[in-house]
Amino acid sequence: MKINILDLKEGKTEYFEKYNENTLDLKGLEFSLIGQLNAHIVIEKWGGKVKLSLEADFTLKMQCSRCLEHFERSFHEETTFYLKAGKEEVKAEKSLKDEDIYTLFYATDEIDVTPLIRDMVILVYPMKPLCKPDCKGLCPVCGVNQNKMKCHHEQVTIDPRWSKLLEIKKKMNKA
Repeated sequence: MKINILDLKEGKTEYFEKYNENTLDLKGLEFSLIGQLNAHIVIEKWGGKVKLSLEADFTLKMQCSRCLEHFERSFHEETTFYLKAGKEEVKAEKSLKDEDIYTLFYATDEIDVTPLIRDMVILVYPMKPLCKPDCKGLCPVCGVNQNKMKCHHEQVTIDPRWSKLLEIKKKMNKA
């Protein structure tokens, strides 16, 4: 969705948009968007200052990094940007405020919010997605999903290089 900054009235302007996996160009990633993403876009314009607030509700289908099962998780994300016309001034040293960190510079009179929403979805994806915090994962011997079945393989195998540390730990627990 492209918004023309010059056409905006002073004050608050709200938009409600729906995006799907195709409009956000999310094909081929490690996750998929389930259904539609509902976005609430608020633009506040006072004088030369423009504040853009994005709010999105969406559900992602991911694969657990421990048990390899697919699962769905819902997200509610919010972010705010400050828009300024022109180019960013580069100074040797500058003390940064929150507004500086979240400032976007635009060269034309239009700003496209679709890439900002796309980035929001991609950044919420965890590095190691887990179906649940206490996921037991797969058995390293037989490969069974230990959340669904219990196998009889011994799970504790200690690298002999760490055995001295284990002895120290046992002594500390006795003391």
